[in-house]
Amino acid sequence: MPFTMPYPADSPSLSLFPRLAARSGLAALARWILARGGRFALNFHGVSRQRYPNVPRDLQPHHTVDEFRDTLAWLAPRFPFLRLDDFLHTAKPGVLLTFDDGHANNLFNILPILAEFRAQGLFFVTVQHVQNPRNWLGFTREYARRGWGAEQNIPEDFARDCYDGLSEAQLAQLAASPWAVIGSHTLHHPHLPELSSAALRRELEESRRALAEISRQPVATLAYPYGEYNRPVAEAARASGYRAAFAVIPQGVGLPAYEIPRADLYYPDPDYLALKLSGLRWPAQRAPILPAS
Repeated sequence: MPFTMPYPADSPSLSLFPRLAARSGLAALARWILARGGRFALNFHGVSRQRYPNVPRDLQPHHTVDEFRDTLAWLAPRFPFLRLDDFLHTAKPGVLLTFDDGHANNLFNILPILAEFRAQGLFFVTVQHVQNPRNWLGFTREYARRGWGAEQNIPEDFARDCYDGLSEAQLAQLAASPWAVIGSHTLHHPHLPELSSAALRRELEESRRALAEISRQPVATLAYPYGEYNRPVAEAARASGYRAAFAVIPQGVGLPAYEIPRADLYYPDPDYLALKLSGLRWPAQRAPILPAS
């Protein structure tokens, strides 16, 4: 999945440093000094109904509904939940919740919890599995091969909960919610820096057009698949009509609105969250990213 930099708090075992930082008060102190009055874009992926005991953990979504709810419950008293327009056009402190890929569980498992917390989500959808929810993304197909040998061997209930994409009707239903904004995650979830100029334009322009048509929303934001981009990719995003693009680790190519950092969140553990959002790893955003709307 994703392109991430080594970071001790991303260990499933939660190494000693996050525990010490959180429980000694270091993470809270750092958040007070480094992140107070700032804001973060947070990056989630799918959320399943449950943890499947007979399936390796790395082949399942990072969060179950209970774990995702616990994460928002930890965030709520510490960071206001921001709407996309506030995140882009103001300096209001808080967190923007973003979700990559566009799995069907975004509608069934994530949206009800966002409504419960009155938090807006920015959903970056890949068109490939909207057109056919069983036309799984490349990394999902790899998970299927690793876990079951072939896609047809995956239990139907697991496939629907974890791997299927949003259908067109489900995407329209998601987009109709006041708690959802739709962004693009390209047509096919490719490694964008490896594409020709023509293929890159197609991934960016056609996904934006298709998603706007289905969602009946203007699609103004992009998330780079795998977090990968370079200056030509960022320039192509701007030329394709996106107002902003989200990365994971910014590369510093000179187009700040097209390389917005996001903190990946993989676990609901409070010590992990305290360190991730302390400002020690991801500096808090402070100035508006775009002019006032």
